[in-house]
Amino acid sequence: MKTLSVFTTLLAVTAAKKCIVKDTSAPAADDVALNSEVEDVAGADDVAVPSDEEVKKLPADFKWGAATAAYQVEGAWNEDGRGESVWDHFTHLYPKNVESGDRTNPDSTNGNVACDSYHKFDEDVKMMKIMKANHYRFSISWSRLFPDGEAKKVNGKWNVNEKGTQYYNMVIDTLLENEITPLATLYHWDLPYALHEKYGGWLDYRSQDDFAKYAEYCFETFGDRVKGWITINEPWVNCVSGYRLGPGKAPYRCTGEAPRKLQNDTTGLDLEGGCSYEIGPSQYYKGAEVLPANRAPQRLEDVWCSHNILIAHAKAVNVYRKKFQKKQKGLIGITIDGEAQIPWQDANTTPEELENNKKYANLAAEFRIGWYSDPPMVGDYPASVKQRMGKDMPVFTPEEKKLLKGSSSDFLGWNTYTAHWAEQVKNEDGTYVQPPTDDEASFETSKQDMWDDNCRGRGEGWTCIPPTLGSQAGSSWNTKYGPTIRVGLNWFADRYKGLIKNGIIITENGCAQPNYKVSRANDLATKEYFESIGQPEYADTYDESIIEDESNIEGSIINDEYRIDWYAQYLENLRLAYAEDGVDVRGYMAWSLVDNFEWENGYETRFGMTYIDFYNDDERTRIPKKSLEFLGQWYLENVEQA
Repeated sequence: MKTLSVFTTLLAVTAAKKCIVKDTSAPAADDVALNSEVEDVAGADDVAVPSDEEVKKLPADFKWGAATAAYQVEGAWNEDGRGESVWDHFTHLYPKNVESGDRTNPDSTNGNVACDSYHKFDEDVKMMKIMKANHYRFSISWSRLFPDGEAKKVNGKWNVNEKGTQYYNMVIDTLLENEITPLATLYHWDLPYALHEKYGGWLDYRSQDDFAKYAEYCFETFGDRVKGWITINEPWVNCVSGYRLGPGKAPYRCTGEAPRKLQNDTTGLDLEGGCSYEIGPSQYYKGAEVLPANRAPQRLEDVWCSHNILIAHAKAVNVYRKKFQKKQKGLIGITIDGEAQIPWQDANTTPEELENNKKYANLAAEFRIGWYSDPPMVGDYPASVKQRMGKDMPVFTPEEKKLLKGSSSDFLGWNTYTAHWAEQVKNEDGTYVQPPTDDEASFETSKQDMWDDNCRGRGEGWTCIPPTLGSQAGSSWNTKYGPTIRVGLNWFADRYKGLIKNGIIITENGCAQPNYKVSRANDLATKEYFESIGQPEYADTYDESIIEDESNIEGSIINDEYRIDWYAQYLENLRLAYAEDGVDVRGYMAWSLVDNFEWENGYETRFGMTYIDFYNDDERTRIPKKSLEFLGQWYLENVEQA
């Protein structure tokens, strides 16, 4: 990575504070994280605000907007011929896996109604206008178009659900009529349940071709107007959270506990929660052993899900490029997620330890991000991942590598929220835990010497034990650390230099504000940590007034100062990545346009810039928050106006 002198301006809601972030040592070529020392050069009262001439703005064609996902906002789960998705099926079967503020409300643990965008899309467009959006990222529900998941074209006619086509035509046309460019995601985790029941969904190689056929229909039908396509959203979350961790994401194939329904004695067990076992017979690859239906979750399911979903992405891209791209002149890519990695340091860290931690920050990034971004860019998994996984790592065939290589070269989407610290793990005697040898390499040993997280420990319910990497936002996994976006953008730019033709798009970024479930007001441990390493600006503490109170929406829910500060910090770091570092970043989609169904958190966690009362308002009235207005103003001030 090139040596960077990073200038970071952290904007607050009511005051400005100017800081210089300096690189304290020139990193080696393979370093990916910035080891920065923050110098406070002026107080809030004596900062000179730069003139327009001093601030390099983002270009006029910068893609600016917000993002949502079909299952989280549409509702109408069984209207007009839509088929079940895995989220419909498993939230109905296991409602206790979803948080709820009112379990007497049958719609509180699923997306049955959600924001009702299926019927109220015009209201969503009004919200886009407030933030001056020129793009809108939405996803298409596979099962709304093909209820059984199988797209077939016979004698020139598709077996599509026409009502579903009419809906997405309306969405696309309405956006264009309002001078908002559609950015369409083909898959945002809502696999048709019929394919899960038929062959285990992404655990079976047949999913690759079923996805490519569904994608072909979308290209053929909507591609005359949609010029930006995202194949898959966050394959890591879909596969790791859906097929190993949890139960958090459908289809709840988690290995943390045995499925309760398969116990010999289910007396006293809550069968409305826990890991699932319901699944079809599956073949990981053609010629592989056929795994039986209705089996307990197996080791490596997340690994094989990831393998198949990456190939499915490449096959869909191949269809687009061969049949449609030349005429339609659109772009296509994948969206991956993952935490930018920061080398751990404290007051006792030696220079030698810090250098070693830089290497481990790169290694952690290769496992968390490169596992999913390397194949569509360079055609294979990172060498470090393959070596450490050993025989547990699936292998792409030569034909698959050819399909994958460059399949996201049009653009690369990155969903970014938080950063992680990283370091090499130490034994109790202070010596380093060693990486696995080739003979020891396996899934279980692959990260035995690696640690990365955004807090130094985890408590009950996976809550952070401080210090944390930035202040605690309203989700246990999310902390506010503005340089996250700049560090990550530079990592991608350096790793894939010359390979991404139309730059990187931030396809999601945002936060839930501190709330009744997750918050840490007056966090002295984090404050003292950052002070001890000379970076007090990143302590970013807040008091109780910031915590959302559902009984007073006019307080910090509507006046969402924490979220405004989040956007201010992250967007300034994005601008600096472009202006100072020369990173080719082409767009930013804020998550999310509206409060919505937040997966396992139900409606109890709010990421939206628009308030909706899901429990008491059947009309799902949209009430814009202050952050929506803030983003509209930020766009006017920081993006060149045509």
